[in-house]
Amino acid sequence: MLGERVRVRGLIPSGRRSSPQVRKIIFKKFLALFTKIVSEDKSLFTFFICLFLLVLAYRAELIIGLFTNPLKPFDFNPKNYTPGWILSHIPQDLSVILGLSIIFWLLSKAMSPLKNKGWFLIFKIFGILILNITLIALSVIHVAHTQLLFSAQTGLDHSMLMEVFLNVSFEELMKFGGFREFLFLLIPVGLFWFIWILPLWFRIKMAKASIFFIIILSICFISFSEKRENPIPKEIYENPVTFLLSDLIENIFLSPSIKQDSKKIVNEYRLSINPSEEMFSHPVKPLKFLSIKTPHQWNIIFLIMESVGSRYIFDTSNQRMPMPFLYNLSKEAWYLKRHFTTSNISTKAIFSLMSGLYDFFNQETFGLRSDARVPSLINFLSETHESFLVTPSPINWYFPLSFVKNSGLLEMHHFENLNLKKREELHSFGRYVGRDEIQTVDFFIKRLKKAKEPFLAIYISFVAHLPYFDYGADYRIMEEDGRAITRYYNNLYLLDNMIKLIYEHLKQSGLLERTILVVVGDHGQAFGQHHPDNYMHHRYSYNENLETPALIYQPILFKPKTFEIPTTHVDLLPTILDAMRIPYDPLLFNGESLFYHRLKRRYIFFYGYEKTISSLDTQNLIKVQYSLKKRKGWAFDLRADPEEKVPLDISLFPKQMEALFRFVNHHDLALVKYNEGLNLLKDKKPPS
Repeated sequence: MLGERVRVRGLIPSGRRSSPQVRKIIFKKFLALFTKIVSEDKSLFTFFICLFLLVLAYRAELIIGLFTNPLKPFDFNPKNYTPGWILSHIPQDLSVILGLSIIFWLLSKAMSPLKNKGWFLIFKIFGILILNITLIALSVIHVAHTQLLFSAQTGLDHSMLMEVFLNVSFEELMKFGGFREFLFLLIPVGLFWFIWILPLWFRIKMAKASIFFIIILSICFISFSEKRENPIPKEIYENPVTFLLSDLIENIFLSPSIKQDSKKIVNEYRLSINPSEEMFSHPVKPLKFLSIKTPHQWNIIFLIMESVGSRYIFDTSNQRMPMPFLYNLSKEAWYLKRHFTTSNISTKAIFSLMSGLYDFFNQETFGLRSDARVPSLINFLSETHESFLVTPSPINWYFPLSFVKNSGLLEMHHFENLNLKKREELHSFGRYVGRDEIQTVDFFIKRLKKAKEPFLAIYISFVAHLPYFDYGADYRIMEEDGRAITRYYNNLYLLDNMIKLIYEHLKQSGLLERTILVVVGDHGQAFGQHHPDNYMHHRYSYNENLETPALIYQPILFKPKTFEIPTTHVDLLPTILDAMRIPYDPLLFNGESLFYHRLKRRYIFFYGYEKTISSLDTQNLIKVQYSLKKRKGWAFDLRADPEEKVPLDISLFPKQMEALFRFVNHHDLALVKYNEGLNLLKDKKPPS
């Protein structure tokens, strides 16, 4: 029967042949067919080889990085894996090669009827250009994915593309890549033209070698493929192209459209930035007990701690306390024990700290809009206040720059203009860059010495942000073990020492008696809690991503007190204004002054950059969450389940769910209209 089937297909002559002879003849016919393809379609074959080498280079570099780089994505432990396990995911790479090759082969076949046309050459040149552009695009995806994987604990996905599109200028994006990265993008193009000019016999040998490697890699897939009880995040093992495409398909095509229910939208703009329905506030009239009034104006220092989570700062379970000075300071201050950020990304969180307002409940950042003119802390201070900001980090990536510039904060010292030592870790996947934290704090103290009172000074740290630079044995409370959280704890200890230096300068110089010191984190930080890919802060909206420390120190105005009630970033501005006896309209803040004996609001709200909106019932500690991406909701009882291990049915909390949607739908519209009104007032010319 085999001989008959083969004869019918014309692969062997009639007559009986042995199985080895049949296989040999079939293999020769296959090679002849492959040689014909290689010789007839040189551009497509060249593209195939370049693509094959590109994905192999990515996979090899990934394996080397995972097994040799000191700081690994998602705390990948090479002891639990072998290089062969990574190779077991090669079929994803092969599917990319095969899929793109088939697509371009079909396109070339569709153009075959045009071969005898005079303008066919133009189409051929255009086709070769498209192949080169595709190679460059694939190189960009591979480079960006590996950069993000090792520097930001994430891969190139829809959310990262949206963040770049909405928040990062092209100029800043170009600074992210170095010479090596840009050179890597051009290698596939150079390789394309090198293979193009090779003689036919050499290309045929390359084709045979490619087939050999594909067979070997397929054997690796079969040999090393295994199921694991604790799977690692797919960003590590998936091909960057398939990872990005699947995420785009999920977010753009498969994710249900987010249509607002017209019955839940507040279309009428009111003077209040908050909706006025009773569902948002308790039926009480709170009393405000202010501190004593002082004859002098107050200096204000904001120490904003990048990526500092509440659960880590005083933790002594596995090491010495990371922040003992901050712990002692909290006993002498207003310590907000259960404090939450308004969003799990810095731009939105810092906007809330400076404005007393929530940012948009979508991926766009209001503070980055060129027309953002809602009042900030700077606008409420007298014109005599001198204002400046210092940070060791690249400020354009995470700071609501347009908003603070429009508020009048023009003196900013940051990575681009500070002539201080760079802290950098260079490896095959890119460069982590920031100014030396110790030197930057020293610069900040020198700037304080020159400041004219009264002043507003803002310092934003960087040391607790990935990549957690190693500052040496003097700032280690844990020995290096390759885990990100170890470096994180060590850098919290360094940050604590820097805060102590600033405090001691204020005390020795006599400034402390006339200064309100605010120490606050911008958002929390995660190290694999709940999900293996929950690293950094922007992936989920669990408490580890949202809880961050906050305290206000000035013994004359803030008698030592620990707040057990939930507080949030938007509360800090009205609280500081009350302490300084600066009048304001409370209807134009989302937050409430903590000088009230009881807060009127029922809920505080959060926006997660993973497209999750959340609210927390401030009395019952019920946390309701809804994924705009998946159209799915859930809840946690933080009183009974503080670690958020048991999700509850969202239908158990219909009023809180309705309040969440009403607030979100009202807020974004109200914020835009509030800002538009201020811009109209600014642009309105006085009568002649």
